[in-house]
Amino acid sequence: METVPAAGSQAAERVLPSGTVAFVFTDIAGSTVRWERHPEAMRADLRRHDELLRSAILAHGGRVFKTIGDAFCAVFTRIEDAVDACAQAQRELHAEQFSNQDGLSVRMAVHLGEAEERDEDYFGPTLNRVARLLAVAHGGQVILSGGAAAAANGVLAQSLELRDLGSHRLKDLTAPEHVFQLIIPDVESEFPQLRSLSILSNNLPQQTGPLVGRDEDVARIRALIEAAPVVTLSGAGGVGKTRCALQAGAELLDQFGDGVWFADLAPLADASLVVPTIARLFEVQE
Repeated sequence: METVPAAGSQAAERVLPSGTVAFVFTDIAGSTVRWERHPEAMRADLRRHDELLRSAILAHGGRVFKTIGDAFCAVFTRIEDAVDACAQAQRELHAEQFSNQDGLSVRMAVHLGEAEERDEDYFGPTLNRVARLLAVAHGGQVILSGGAAAAANGVLAQSLELRDLGSHRLKDLTAPEHVFQLIIPDVESEFPQLRSLSILSNNLPQQTGPLVGRDEDVARIRALIEAAPVVTLSGAGGVGKTRCALQAGAELLDQFGDGVWFADLAPLADASLVVPTIARLFEVQE
């Protein structure tokens, strides 16, 4: 006999949790290069990757609310479930025999906070923060924000532990984040330093708050910088040109071995001072 779900139960299952929740973002490190070199193998590997991640998330009561390419965005009502799901996924990914000899290296970030839920998706600074956290991690690594680590500390599974990685400036240019790494038995736990603004060469100034609602503008600026040696932003004073430029620079930091640098020319009243100001920034003689 077939069981028919009660009316409204499927709709209830689609309702995303609200309030303070735990977010897990993941993606495959170096996936672009893998697709270019082994497209057929990556198709098979990606299917298996998706199966393992979805299984681990669902097994611990999580919901996948968005996927973008090989990136997963999941939400959990309890921080311990989010952490356990990451640990299970990393163990299974580590043990899997993928077609590429070096396997798939998946990085994961966990953050705790409130977010606005709309049309089966989430929005707000909490989502931006976990995305920035993921951007500084290495493949195979699971990192937690300070708030997530504090909440998880008393409820971690006995086999798991947290390693303090110190305070790091993320690419949203706001206040530094205290970052912790999840240590999972029998899974790689030694990684290079996080690729944060605290490590990479730059002098980008810390901002008092996150950049909201300018994602498309920043993306256009990034595309222009990648295509041209000089890019000029023009517009009325106060519209956010400098703030958008700083954010674009932060997001492009990984692509420039010599770093990204900010020279504040606004206070200058004499054009002849431009070159000396930039020269002092790099400690070079004119």
